Amino acid sequence: MERVSIREASLHLRLPTSSIRQCIQDGELKAFRQTGPDGRISWVVELPQAGWVSAAMSIEVERPFSPWWWADRDRTGNVHYVEVLSTSVWEEVFSKFLCGLNSDDFWLAKELSQVNLCPECLAQAKARDLPLT
Repeated sequence: MERVSIREASLHLRLPTSSIRQCIQDGELKAFRQTGPDGRISWVVELPQAGWVSAAMSIEVERPFSPWWWADRDRTGNVHYVEVLSTSVWEEVFSKFLCGLNSDDFWLAKELSQVNLCPECLAQAKARDLPLT
């Protein structure tokens, strides 16, 4: 079986790193401490066989998704359409919106109002034929 970092396991299994860690703690995934080429000890995860399913996966699959997010904690201004979510090496999540705005502070817009939608994001979403909800 292939052994990879927690971050790589997250990418392979399409789960957040926090869910990978939870699966390790719950015994759903095997993990080991291993010395790397630089002499540092880190955790590696044994990738499961194809078709593997966990409780964390079912939660993620059933989670409702909205592409519209606030760019600030106060939930003021426009609601933006997320184009890309990326993660830093420290597992901080950053977003890039369709209008070009980048933010490291974003909050799900549970209730949408046409008035609050970013006009640039809305135009881009329509031009790309992206789902609006």
